[in-house]
Amino acid sequence: MAPENGEIGFFTQSVSEKLDVTRSKLRRLTTALEKHGYVMTRNDREQRIYFDKDIEAIDRLLKKMRDGRKIEDAAGEVCGELSLRTAEESAGTDSVRKQPTSTSVQVSRDVRMQITADQLRLMVEQVAATTAEKTASKVVEKYDRSMERRIELRDKELVSRLREVRENAGGRNKKGLVSRLFGWR
Repeated sequence: MAPENGEIGFFTQSVSEKLDVTRSKLRRLTTALEKHGYVMTRNDREQRIYFDKDIEAIDRLLKKMRDGRKIEDAAGEVCGELSLRTAEESAGTDSVRKQPTSTSVQVSRDVRMQITADQLRLMVEQVAATTAEKTASKVVEKYDRSMERRIELRDKELVSRLREVRENAGGRNKKGLVSRLFGWR
């Protein structure tokens, strides 16, 4: 899950300690950034993985909030600044790129975001895994309903056959156990 440059990622607990915020506040800050188009890397369990650039963005967000801005406004500003910086870096590079090949995606009217091929592949894999899980769930539900219907039909048939046997046996004059023991008619 680490970027190609070998950068180390951190989980929520480590980052919350590093930034001196609670884990729930860190999640709120990250969610606010994501609402404005910021993309977080996630592992197979959908846990966020924080890299240095993410921690830096959250630190900027905290500073803007300390200056009196609301979380949503500050998150929008941070994402806008990051987009501008990314655009400037892209324009300032020469023909030899050191960063992985990126695909440009329109996030909102004025904000553009760069997604690496690995990030795009991870997103596609996540969508495919979610879709497969939902499909498997539907198949299991359909199988369960089918089995319930079959069991119900089997039970009805069994009860019907038992009634037939009882009715056929009731027509005969068979003595019960007590009658046979004592010779009663």
